[in-house]
Amino acid sequence: MNDAKSIQIILARQLASCIATPVLLVDAQNSLIYYNEPAEAIFNQRFDETGEMPASEWTSRFTAVDDDRNPIPPADRPMGRVLAECAPVSRTMWMRVSGGDWRHLNVTAFPLVGEKGQLFGAMSIFWAI
Repeated sequence: MNDAKSIQIILARQLASCIATPVLLVDAQNSLIYYNEPAEAIFNQRFDETGEMPASEWTSRFTAVDDDRNPIPPADRPMGRVLAECAPVSRTMWMRVSGGDWRHLNVTAFPLVGEKGQLFGAMSIFWAI
């Protein structure tokens, strides 16, 4: 996953590193390519320790449920929907990293699109409710 990155992804990562709110950045295949320092508290691990991860790995690191405590499959979580629909998505959900506490979050994700509508990935910003 250390392939050359587009300038859009490089700039998005730079922006995410400067934001005080937790941010996740994925590529067009939903592979996690970066999360910032505030998001490290959610993942209970530094990005320097995990590095990039394929979708199957990073989405399995936490449990996501809706407000009625029904499981949310990865394809229905904001990042999965953004990549499928190429449109912004916002929702509330409960999330728990394995062995951690449940957190009630508002998650907003949006596509990263380049020239001619090329989808480069998505960025997700989230905060506790």
